[in-house]
Amino acid sequence: MTINQIVRVIPVLKVNNRNVNQDFYEETLGMKVLVEEGALLSLGDASNVEKIVLEESPSMRSRKVEGPKKLKRIVVKVGEAQEIDYLLARKPQTTALYQGANGRAFEVVSPQGDRILVHAEEELESLEPLEEAPLVVVPDDFTGLTAFEVAFLEVNVLDPAQAKKLYEAADLTGFVHVKEAQGEDLQLENNVTWDLSTIKVELAAFDVEALRESLGDAVEFVHRKGSFMIAKDTSRIELWFEGKQGRVHISYEP
Repeated sequence: MTINQIVRVIPVLKVNNRNVNQDFYEETLGMKVLVEEGALLSLGDASNVEKIVLEESPSMRSRKVEGPKKLKRIVVKVGEAQEIDYLLARKPQTTALYQGANGRAFEVVSPQGDRILVHAEEELESLEPLEEAPLVVVPDDFTGLTAFEVAFLEVNVLDPAQAKKLYEAADLTGFVHVKEAQGEDLQLENNVTWDLSTIKVELAAFDVEALRESLGDAVEFVHRKGSFMIAKDTSRIELWFEGKQGRVHISYEP
């Protein structure tokens, strides 16, 4: 068990066509583009805090996943439940609709095949299937979500017990939920397929030595100044740990 306090977990998703996926995340999910830099697209909300990153990787470098993806689902919790109705008023192609204690919820699939659940509930157990969501009048000044967080990720793994052991050592079991699945692509290096490639973990206070000891052989790199550390889980997903203060620039593959 580490002594580092996790502030947020930010998934980095490799995609084939960034523009097509950007349109989806902006229009369907109401997310805001914060920074465009090279192949990277940073997404957030009105707080201007990064929540999700898309990394474009063309077909000469990466390919479509064969079989189940490492990323089973992203679960997004929205701060203002009414704004979910505003998104539904845009008539997105949903794969599921729900009614919860706080309002509506929906699930969609991105152009890259990633499932995303959007809700505003304290407990997902409150969600009940809904045939049709009532259409509401959208305010003229609504341009996207005021606030949202990636509540947790569901990831497919070959060996759940082994994966849980690592995530427990990193205090990430609340943010990464493992699901058993079978597929050759589940253990490929994180640059081969259009899938979840990196999980950025932002920490309030970063005790790099304590975390390195907890993760053991999974650690692949520690910055000489201790400002960030990289490990890889059993599915070869990169785990990038950094302190909230003094964040550093992250360079991905050229």
